[in-house]
Amino acid sequence: MVDETRLTTYFFSDIPDSFGAKAMLNIFQKYGDAVEVVIPAKRDKGGRRFGFARFEHVRDVRKFGIELDNIIIGRDKIYVNVSRFQREERNSRYTQREGGNVHGRREERHEHHVEKMRKNQKDATYRKDEKSYAQAVQGEKLRNQRRIIQAPRWSYTVGKDTLLSLQKSYVGEVVHPGMSYNIQDEFHRQGYFGIKITPLGANLVLLEEQEEGEVRALIEDAKSWMEQWFREIRPWSTREVDSSRLVWLRVYGIPVHAWNV
Repeated sequence: MVDETRLTTYFFSDIPDSFGAKAMLNIFQKYGDAVEVVIPAKRDKGGRRFGFARFEHVRDVRKFGIELDNIIIGRDKIYVNVSRFQREERNSRYTQREGGNVHGRREERHEHHVEKMRKNQKDATYRKDEKSYAQAVQGEKLRNQRRIIQAPRWSYTVGKDTLLSLQKSYVGEVVHPGMSYNIQDEFHRQGYFGIKITPLGANLVLLEEQEEGEVRALIEDAKSWMEQWFREIRPWSTREVDSSRLVWLRVYGIPVHAWNV
């Protein structure tokens, strides 16, 4: 059970549109003991998204706030500071001047504000102890052992014509991963138009002949050229599966002097 009186609340803004309360809670938990994130449906006067994050065991409120203020999500920097309802300096000043009653009223104001945000159905709220849908389903299974949920099984029957066509085809294993994606263009540049090449992944291609014997003839007539592209060419079988894929990542913000790194 979370002790509400020991929580420290931070206000944060400029949240990326693709991030909800749960995603922000996961990010904040990498920096401290985040227990709840509230993101209102409305935006501020500048059209920016904002929210509140509540933490346990915060020793230095100001230092921890500076650490949170340096969080960058993708290319977006979020801005974080202590919620104006819970700033240490104001609380201590009111406490010293007027005693604990005013401090208690500010804490009560703060709790009322966050509780109001939480109860608003349009707001996105996520607590670290909140059960996900999957956890709820799993708990239901444990409570009711008689209920058995089976995953659907899928099957596919290949047509005879497809199998006959593939049995006349070949599979080529390329020399370097990724060569499979542009090898058809190289065949056309050399004038070889009688073989259709389909990438099966980063390492394998399917070679289909327009006329029987074209692959074997090409291997014999242009052996040295074919060895530049293929490690091996073998008849197709149902075991031929290429699990490798080539993925390109687009990276922004790299200075020009580091482009060749």
